Amino acid sequence: MSRRTLRLVEAGLWVAGATTLTVVAAAIPSLLFGDGWPTLKYALFVVGLLLFGLGSFAIQPPRPGTDEKRVSVQSDEPTDAEVALQQVPPLRGRVLPYEDRVSRDWKLFLTGVATLAVSLAMEVLFGVGP
Repeated sequence: MSRRTLRLVEAGLWVAGATTLTVVAAAIPSLLFGDGWPTLKYALFVVGLLLFGLGSFAIQPPRPGTDEKRVSVQSDEPTDAEVALQQVPPLRGRVLPYEDRVSRDWKLFLTGVATLAVSLAMEVLFGVGP
């Protein structure tokens, strides 16, 4: 498997996992204390919009004359979850150095897009309404 493919697989798994955790985290209070599915749909829309906005700022290049970004969730070391992600079957046994991976800023942006897509799918495909 090429390095580019490994990068895309790792980013896809990261975004899928983060989106799943976001949906589950929003589903628990929505289903227990809200109106059920419509509350979940709106909660996912709001959270997805916030993630999308934060990710949009994070992927912007640094301002002219500086080397610092205004917003970034990138760090020099992988988190425990990112280390564990390397043990998932498509990535297990393959070495992808942390600095060669897709940045966390882009993954956050894509997680926002995916969360908004889940909210849209709930409305359009599954007919979850007000």
